[in-house]
Amino acid sequence: MTMNVEDLKEYFRIQQSSLQWGPVLAAMGAELSAQSDAETLRQLFARVGRRMADDVMDSEKDIRTLRELVELLNDLWMRVNWGWLDIKEDGGRLEVSHFCAPLTDAFGVESLGWSVGLLEGFYERVFKRLGADESAALRAQQPIGDGAVLRFQLTY
Repeated sequence: MTMNVEDLKEYFRIQQSSLQWGPVLAAMGAELSAQSDAETLRQLFARVGRRMADDVMDSEKDIRTLRELVELLNDLWMRVNWGWLDIKEDGGRLEVSHFCAPLTDAFGVESLGWSVGLLEGFYERVFKRLGADESAALRAQQPIGDGAVLRFQLTY
């Protein structure tokens, strides 16, 4: 059997899905989209992401390098079946690529425009906890696509 990229994406999405929560999250995503605008929902999910980051970073005080941060966060994402990330520094700016996050599987591809806020809030808080300026902001790069690879940039 030959596997193409779309087959692999579907396989990983199925592997990440929580059978008991799948229908609930899909319905919740549809209802949230019907009740509020995308920017409000993106901000809500960013707040959730910041809380997640605070929980992770409260136990990690000794991160000194970008490599240590990538290792810590990849360990977290792999344990919870949320894919993995790569962080690159390019000319004084940071670019984060998050692979195979289950956002589209959980809330639907049409909700990706606001559910991506979860990772925006998470990564922004992580960098601020590690010393980034309070004015720093992290946003998903456009176009977001289908969610298989989400790219973010930290700006000051």
